[in-house]
Amino acid sequence: MSTPTTPQPAIVYCAHCMDSTRGKTAHGLIRFTERFDVKAVVDPVYAGEDAGDFLDGQPNGIPILATLTEALDLMPERQGTFVVGLATDGGVLPDHARIAVARAITHGLNVVSGLHVFLNEDAEFVELAERHSVSLTDVRQPPHRSDLHFYEGKIDEVKSVRVLILGTDSASGKRTTAWILRNALVEKGYSAEMIGTGQTAWMQGARFGIRLDSLVNDFVAGEIEHVVRRAWQEAAPDVVVVEGQGALLHPAYPGGLELIASVKPDVLLLQDVPARKTFDGFEDLPMPAMQRQIDALELLSGRSVTALTINAKGLTPSEADSICRTYEAQFDRPAVDVFAEGCDRLITQIEERLHTRNPIGDSEPT
Repeated sequence: MSTPTTPQPAIVYCAHCMDSTRGKTAHGLIRFTERFDVKAVVDPVYAGEDAGDFLDGQPNGIPILATLTEALDLMPERQGTFVVGLATDGGVLPDHARIAVARAITHGLNVVSGLHVFLNEDAEFVELAERHSVSLTDVRQPPHRSDLHFYEGKIDEVKSVRVLILGTDSASGKRTTAWILRNALVEKGYSAEMIGTGQTAWMQGARFGIRLDSLVNDFVAGEIEHVVRRAWQEAAPDVVVVEGQGALLHPAYPGGLELIASVKPDVLLLQDVPARKTFDGFEDLPMPAMQRQIDALELLSGRSVTALTINAKGLTPSEADSICRTYEAQFDRPAVDVFAEGCDRLITQIEERLHTRNPIGDSEPT
């Protein structure tokens, strides 16, 4: 599943989910994708709004439309892709989305889904796709066992600065921050690769990635190590930015230990959503204290958490700025809202650990 050289025109389906974390796949594609040229987002609840303006207060020309029929008017005739932009609990395909997928197929659109329910295992969809000569892509389809890699303990062969972004919660914006940081590094003149670990990063066009939650557990560490090593072997970037999954202390989506152990990060970032007082989707489960989360990561990694990054969802700009200053004073490390501030202070931390070159602005080795 390589990245196409020309982004494919696409409709992103996010009905009834634009305002929740269940729409995070759509949100990612609205913000950034090199794989698709997003023509429209379907959500009848917020029809008429600009998708970029809805998410981040920055219009990007992608309309939110009420129906697939309206969205089809913006697509090349019988060409392009229908992307299921939902990230439902358990990865199920809701009934309304099932109807939309069938309609998209009959209109000649290829369909891409990142859910755990596989389109290619559904007899109705397979028959429809064959009849209309379109493809069905299940991004979370597990690799064949013969294609999996066992851990080898060779991650230190990678001379790129290894940046790992973990979170205090699921759906906290780890992937978005990872892309923003990667793009900022490239803009400054460094070579950098995003290592995706979920379905949305693949849809956004990450050159190197795995779908971590589709892997057999015995091979998780090996697949993480392998994809980071492959990025180094094929691209030799100055920096690799690895997307985290779940949260270390999350009872339903625990994640982080396998990444810490396999990546052995040089730079460890922790993403927080300060407005959230309970775990996403679990209103009776309070978020652990930030200090406890930092302590847990540092204990397991044997490294300091380099900086905190902030998802300012639910905060005013002044509230987000105040929280960053409070976190810096309380936890004695940078706290950065990358949307408001950019990534300069994070890049400074990375530059201190460069192995492949001098920091840009310093004299290069001769």
